[in-house]
Amino acid sequence: MTPATGQKPTDACEYTVKEKQLQLDEIHRLAMDYIANYNARANDQYRLRTEPGPCPHEGDINSSPIVLLLANPGFDEKSSIDAHKFFMDGWPLGGLHDTAPHGMRDWWQPRLRVLCERYGHQHISTKVAALQVNPWASTKFDSDLTLPSQQRMLQIAESTVERGAILIIMRAAKFWLKSALVKNHPSLYTTKSPRCSYVTEANLGAEAWLKINSALQKN
Repeated sequence: MTPATGQKPTDACEYTVKEKQLQLDEIHRLAMDYIANYNARANDQYRLRTEPGPCPHEGDINSSPIVLLLANPGFDEKSSIDAHKFFMDGWPLGGLHDTAPHGMRDWWQPRLRVLCERYGHQHISTKVAALQVNPWASTKFDSDLTLPSQQRMLQIAESTVERGAILIIMRAAKFWLKSALVKNHPSLYTTKSPRCSYVTEANLGAEAWLKINSALQKN
């Protein structure tokens, strides 16, 4: 994958970049017929935007100790068609970098602001990842839509459980809890408000907040 902006990937992350691109290509191939049929009848606010391409996850999904479970990427007047291609070496969760596209930056930085103020933006970028139910952007999330890639998203979530990551359900709880492995994970937490995706003690509770901070203090 050639980054739209930012720096060229180093050898250390080249495999991860190539692996993700193969995954994106497969998601794109499987979804095209589904998307065309869905968009032909969908209200504009639910229509899947293919221009930016799919974004199944952000951050280092293979090793980040904290994984946020979301619904799908948003799309509004601030969205850039190149946003999902943004890459900055050393910043796996690129939306925390000041040169990230406005839509990404304006979504991620406020939601992780408390942690970034405590530990630094780049540190949080290496420690927090996010996984989407639906990798395609839209103005609103359609919980009734089923895509071929969704089973794969559950499998990725289960792989993060198996390596002991802290999981935080921020959106689409009904979908993520289909997995018994996710549902019974001892380090699974849910935001107090399903409409609030800010990572704060008030929104998660004292137990989750303590565990998150403990994970972030480790190298």
